[in-house]
Amino acid sequence: MRRLVVVLAALLALPLVALSPPLAAQRPTGPPTFEPGDTEGLVVAPNPRIRHAWKRKVFWKASYDTAVNLTRGIPPHTAAERTAMIAVLDRLVAPLKATPTGTSGEGFWVSDGRVLDYFDQFALPEKTPLARFPLTFGTGLYPFRHEDIETNGTWRLSVAGETESVYFEFNRLPESVRQPPVFTEPAVGDRLPEPLYLRPRVTGTWRGLPVYEQQALVVAREGRDPWAPVPMARALKAALGLLAQDRTTAESRLAGYRRKRDEVMAPEWEQQKRATFETQNGELRTSRPSNYGARLRSLEHEIEVTRQQAQADADPQHDPKGLWYWNPLEAYDEAAARLAALSGEAANEPACVVELPDRETGGRYTFKGRIVAEREAPGCRPLVRTNWAYFDLSLPRTAPQILLVPDFGRCARVAGDELVSQPVSRWDAPPQGCVQHAQMWREADWTAMASLVVP
Repeated sequence: MRRLVVVLAALLALPLVALSPPLAAQRPTGPPTFEPGDTEGLVVAPNPRIRHAWKRKVFWKASYDTAVNLTRGIPPHTAAERTAMIAVLDRLVAPLKATPTGTSGEGFWVSDGRVLDYFDQFALPEKTPLARFPLTFGTGLYPFRHEDIETNGTWRLSVAGETESVYFEFNRLPESVRQPPVFTEPAVGDRLPEPLYLRPRVTGTWRGLPVYEQQALVVAREGRDPWAPVPMARALKAALGLLAQDRTTAESRLAGYRRKRDEVMAPEWEQQKRATFETQNGELRTSRPSNYGARLRSLEHEIEVTRQQAQADADPQHDPKGLWYWNPLEAYDEAAARLAALSGEAANEPACVVELPDRETGGRYTFKGRIVAEREAPGCRPLVRTNWAYFDLSLPRTAPQILLVPDFGRCARVAGDELVSQPVSRWDAPPQGCVQHAQMWREADWTAMASLVVP
């Protein structure tokens, strides 16, 4: 036991420089180098059962997930339709595979996870001819680093781990592009609630293709709009539903203030306050009269201030302090009056949302804007909904009528004519994910991919 103590003491006495350097200091600052003939570039990780192949060439591996149709009224995929969808996906992926990175890249491989799917019938308007509505299909591309795993003395090559994926989807509309809905109309029958939201903005173009909200790249058919304007009457009706909630909240708050006022103005309330005071301070009346008097004056001041505040709260004025009450009431009344006064033509005008200054939104929690006709406020944010009438139902179900890359902004952003992406920040394993996506996007023929959408 004594010998163990001595050894431990000696170890603790060693200078700190003898210990292992911090992990961050061990990380390489660039890729490893290899002999010219090395085609694998194997580097063992700190875990000896994991190794990375820096020089191993890229390859692509396709897999298929064909959804099972359980919805009555939607014909299942035919063999010919599956063949047609796969052919479109082959043509979509081909320009990416043909890039220098997609053909001769090193250190990574690409999982091409294809999905042959159906639309959600409960998001569609009633009486939509389900048998003719376009099928949705696409692929999720996953660039994985070449990472080998050793199990029982055998190396499994290029095992999939975790990486950033990006999906390319046909016949899926972009909808709100990660914006919360302004309004959500209640469900009708077996339909889903319908969101009404601000029209997504074009924040850049890549190879002539629009990118919305720095996030979604969309290739739409010429002359067709994935979004439909919301008419004024529909927008005001939806707004009234939320403004009514704010009005109810304000009236409930006022009712509470008035109950409080009635309570504190009652003689019984003051009597109780004074009785509690005497119980706690009565003995000071004779033992320390000056202290008793000071405490009594403090009580009387508290009673007076509490009553004044309760009366003010119960009778809000048209001033900054009373906007919590008047703003929601007047917003509801104004919207209701405008809805009632709409003529047939004005009721169908496209609606727009105007952002209001803070002084006009006190007490409003559900909707802090104002609905106006788009022509009344140039530059306002148009209110739209998903345009299910976008599709031409006379075309085959497999015809690619729109291409959506919903997470384009996950890996890069457009700055002028440049695609800006995060540089490689770690060199302890081959770059994968967004690094490879962005590089292939810079090199790819986007015109060829966009041309898959029918004119």
